[in-house]
Amino acid sequence: MHSLLIGAGLLAEATTDSFAFVIWDKIWPIALMLLGFSFIVFVHELGHFAVAKWAGVRVIKFAIGFGKELFGFTRGETRYSFNMLPLGGYVKMLGQEDFDDKANELKFKEDPRSFAHKPVSHRMAIVSAGVIMNAIFAFILFVIVFMVGLDVPTTKIGFVEPDSAADVAGLRRGDDIKQINDERILDFNSVSTAVLLATPHEPLSFIIERDGVRIRIPVKPEHKPELGHGQIGIQPGITQTIGWVAPGFDKDDPSSPRMNDVLVEIEGQPVTDQNIDVMFKMLAYGSGNAVVERGDPDDPNAPVKRVSVKIPPNVALFPVSSVRSAPLAAPPVHLLGLTPLARFDTVDPDGIAAKAGIEVGDTILKWGEKTHPTHSWIARLIRDCPGQQIEFAVRKPNGESVTGFVSPERKKKGRPTVQARCVKIPEDEQTKGGPRAKFVDVRENGQAAEAGIANGFTVLKLDGVENPTAAQVSGAVRKKAGRRIKAVFGKLDGSKLTTVLRPDAPGTIGANIRLIAEDFVRVGEVVETINGRQSPAAAAGIRGGSMIVSVDGQAIARWQDLIDRFREVAGSDAEVVCEDDSGQRYTVRMPIPRCVRTELGVGPEAEILSMADRGFVHMKTRRGMEDVRIGHHEGLRELLTQLLDEGKSRAKVTYRPNPAADTMVAEIEIDEAMVDPWLGRVRYRPKVALNTEMKLLQADSAIDAIGMGLQKTYYFIRIVYRSISALTSGTVGMENMSGPLGIVKIGGDVARHAGPMKFLFFLALISVNLAVLNFLPLPIVDGGLMVFLIVEKIKGSPVSLRVQVATQMVGLVLIISAFIFVTFNDALQIWG
Repeated sequence: MHSLLIGAGLLAEATTDSFAFVIWDKIWPIALMLLGFSFIVFVHELGHFAVAKWAGVRVIKFAIGFGKELFGFTRGETRYSFNMLPLGGYVKMLGQEDFDDKANELKFKEDPRSFAHKPVSHRMAIVSAGVIMNAIFAFILFVIVFMVGLDVPTTKIGFVEPDSAADVAGLRRGDDIKQINDERILDFNSVSTAVLLATPHEPLSFIIERDGVRIRIPVKPEHKPELGHGQIGIQPGITQTIGWVAPGFDKDDPSSPRMNDVLVEIEGQPVTDQNIDVMFKMLAYGSGNAVVERGDPDDPNAPVKRVSVKIPPNVALFPVSSVRSAPLAAPPVHLLGLTPLARFDTVDPDGIAAKAGIEVGDTILKWGEKTHPTHSWIARLIRDCPGQQIEFAVRKPNGESVTGFVSPERKKKGRPTVQARCVKIPEDEQTKGGPRAKFVDVRENGQAAEAGIANGFTVLKLDGVENPTAAQVSGAVRKKAGRRIKAVFGKLDGSKLTTVLRPDAPGTIGANIRLIAEDFVRVGEVVETINGRQSPAAAAGIRGGSMIVSVDGQAIARWQDLIDRFREVAGSDAEVVCEDDSGQRYTVRMPIPRCVRTELGVGPEAEILSMADRGFVHMKTRRGMEDVRIGHHEGLRELLTQLLDEGKSRAKVTYRPNPAADTMVAEIEIDEAMVDPWLGRVRYRPKVALNTEMKLLQADSAIDAIGMGLQKTYYFIRIVYRSISALTSGTVGMENMSGPLGIVKIGGDVARHAGPMKFLFFLALISVNLAVLNFLPLPIVDGGLMVFLIVEKIKGSPVSLRVQVATQMVGLVLIISAFIFVTFNDALQIWG
């Protein structure tokens, strides 16, 4: 029986100068994982072997690994072999052959010790034994882990989002989740997974424990269009201890927050275990003043000190069209047309960016030929220019400007590109039965340009699809990396171009640019229109690259200052003083529109619950027509549009001024000028993160550990099947799969950093994967052989040898192809 598994830093400072010690410290985690992986395969093959012996079948060979034998021995009638490649194994039995040796099955069919001679029921038992053994082995490992104990996120609810599905259903902070849909919940990760995999529009049955009493509460997940999946609005508990600090803080400044600081006061209010969830959320919307208790890292026995720290927020801006049909390029994020500059938030110390001198916190002033570029421009240039030099200029956190060059390397695991963008042709420019998409931003010497495509060429046919949409073009490019795509384009002169596109691997520099330069109020590009109307920034004549100096005489030092000032003067024309690249100042009058939040006198921290007694609005999203909460900015804009179309000029609004406040009601005037909910696209987040509240997941008894082990084994079998379904449906890309190399790498990291119990937990997951994947109905794996046996049982005779050989050859090609694919991806991921 053949079995093949396809599925799922650097050294710490050495305590010795011994070269041998350093080498061993690098090797032992990988060696341990290889040993564990080989043992999982051994367990699988042991199942086949043991049941074959029980059934009286002669076992010729029991092999661990493939290829040339490294060592082995013969005991009785069986050769026990350990082969060169420890990435699988097999048990060879008399009368059980593959491919062109199938004729031997007929030769030995009458031998009473032949596999082919045994009844179908016995052969089914032999075939399924490996899978059953892997499930049993996973169960045993889970039982061991739960007997010893494993640190996991608590099952207690730490925060319930006000007015969320959970809040409406009656879940409360402190509730201990025991079951969901009658399935035992052991940690909060299981809660998140249950919500994520929930059947759309079907309520989940929660059993929670509150004050010692168990209560059943049905909760219907609410789909979040901006996230693409359901949520119910609960989070696990958090502690007062800081577990992560954003880049940019001065490590030598005692007023900067540090890892392991304990928050004890925020904005003058004491912080306790009972209010930490709400107080931490409020931290982002205040002045950032906090007090922490800090120990001495050099002297653990020294008394802790109380230190005042400053934790300013990160400003985040949502794009205007975050729930509608998304274009291929990410829509720009901006404030009334003013686009912030981008900032690096992570930089791989061994990556291309780091070698070019780029550091975390650098603000991008120039990227390629464009000064003051947007996030999307930078990302697109990196993606489209592997192997080419990109000139850049960045502003360091200390204000110094640095220039240089960076050359992206090819990233095999990434979204392919043709070095051009395909965008939707505006509906008012489309003709009936005509093209719906066109190419823009065609990069010189790129794949699209080499295919003869120029800016403005319309897509008439691509990959067999007539007049495809921009999304269809994007999908074809994404799925056909390195392969030819036949296409027909409409040229600007009305003629046609028949050509071939070959999507290329994208570039990467080993850095991310998710942040905006919050403390540097220089504008990138000015967005011309918002929802079809001229943006306030464009109407004022603000020029790209300008620094915002003041608004109505008040100095502006941060984007938060600008947001607060715009909020204060909403409904008027503000005097905005700007400074261009040359240092020359100019003054403009910028119209600052009213919106629902400015009319209510609240900021981004407020939650709009309903308007005109409507909490949701039915609208078009990426998933089609669905209900979107009014608290989402696009839902609010859609409702305002509908109310004005109905002739309404006033509306009652129910809102919560901040996460800690009670619900309030107000009636406001509405008009066309306030349809854009611009302040609702602003979010503030603390520049620190707190540790999740953990618990020791440990069984009360051996019987309890057995129950927990059974539950987790069944749970992960279901998760693997759901993951396979996501792969086959295209929801998850094949590039996300890992093969043996990746598993050994991940397992080595777990062994090094996570401790023995998490390593055993990881091995149990791999054993579950092997069980499920080997029992899929695919030729050459155990599941495929089981299908043949079921057919034989039904029809009373075996499947013809010709059919068996043909299907197993196809299966072998598929398995080898998948094996090569995931191994190649693993190698690229590990070694670049």
